[in-house]
Amino acid sequence: MKAAFVVLACLSAVAAWGGPGAGPASAGEVLSSGEQLAQRVSRRRAGKKEAANELRIAAVVNSEVITVRDLRARLDFVLKTSRIRDNAETRKRLSKQLLRSLIEERLKMQEARRLGIKVSKKELNASVVRLERNNNIPKGKLLPYFKSRGIDVRTVIEQIQAAIAWRRVIVRKIRPRVRVSDDEVQEYIARVKANQGEARYRVSEIFLSVDTPDQEREVRATAQRLFEQIKRGVSFARIATQFSQSPTSRVGGDLGWIDQGSLPSELDERLRRMKPGHVVGPIRTASGYYILALRETRVIKLDAAKAPTVSLAQVVLKFPPKAKDADRKRQLEIAQKISDNASSCDNLEKVSKDLGISGTTRLKNVQLASLAPHLRGPTQLLQIGKASAPIESKEGVTVVMVCQRDVGTDRKRVLQIRRALAARQLNILTRRYLRDLRRSAYLDVRV
Repeated sequence: MKAAFVVLACLSAVAAWGGPGAGPASAGEVLSSGEQLAQRVSRRRAGKKEAANELRIAAVVNSEVITVRDLRARLDFVLKTSRIRDNAETRKRLSKQLLRSLIEERLKMQEARRLGIKVSKKELNASVVRLERNNNIPKGKLLPYFKSRGIDVRTVIEQIQAAIAWRRVIVRKIRPRVRVSDDEVQEYIARVKANQGEARYRVSEIFLSVDTPDQEREVRATAQRLFEQIKRGVSFARIATQFSQSPTSRVGGDLGWIDQGSLPSELDERLRRMKPGHVVGPIRTASGYYILALRETRVIKLDAAKAPTVSLAQVVLKFPPKAKDADRKRQLEIAQKISDNASSCDNLEKVSKDLGISGTTRLKNVQLASLAPHLRGPTQLLQIGKASAPIESKEGVTVVMVCQRDVGTDRKRVLQIRRALAARQLNILTRRYLRDLRRSAYLDVRV
């Protein structure tokens, strides 16, 4: 400001002096000219100050920096592509949560690079084309559309890249760990039968984690703000996509159809009292805050699939009374030979007889739950026609083979249940994986 006054004083002096051939100038003309130049100087200085401010560090994620400019670009993108009111208060409240989202994006990209995963230009272009198609935007017009609205296209590209890279991390590191056993499917079916006539819900979620006690107030305030924006008409799916820290964020928070008791008790209790179209929140759970939207309800019917069954062939080599270690070892060696040489259920009996073992039995359409515990686990993982390793118990050694497996009369329904259970398990494992990345990272948040 002092520099601006100096400029004004100099201009006034020049105007008073006039110079050769200068006509008389009014005080108003001189003041107006001086003010205009002072404003230009002030704007130039403000611009330099703003540029310097945008280069400030907002956060450090391991060895990478997120600048204030990065944060502002993401904030502009969210506000301009939603119906969230753009004012100083909104920007202040949402900035912290968006910074957390940017930090998670960097962690995801860093983990992808650690695993040697790179996002090709072809993958990026294909993803942009899908976004255009899903939003009824002509091909090649999405990024120009964002640019025309004053949105930094770089922040859009970074978000798409992180989503692609993280999906590939999940496929490589997390999906192989997902295991849904026949017992789990059977338990689900039993629960469905027990709950017949009760409601099933189609739910969408927004989840904001609270990793440390000092985040409590900030996260709750953000969740409350997002809830208020949704109540004003902002799209739930858009809010979920940009802010939710659940893996369901990539599908707008859609959890799909769930039964009573499937969610944490705090959420399940609120869900029971909701009607379709209602949104509730923020709801505190052990891991953070949720906002729930109930989209539809329907009644659980009796037509759930039958429990899976198996038809088995097994041979039991019993231990003699008061068996010694040598007796056990001999029976185990014979059982191992049967396991190594049997190639089918019919062949299992022949191999056993050749080794002097009789008493091969067949069991048809047996529910896994009815098998002895020491047989149930190995049986549910066996391929058809593949003999198990010797299974030892107090009575003796058993070799079992699955001759036929029936997943139920309604195969399609069983597959749907299996996929739903797998998706739920994948979401839990993904959330833990990301939580562990956050906890092990060096994070320095400066704004």
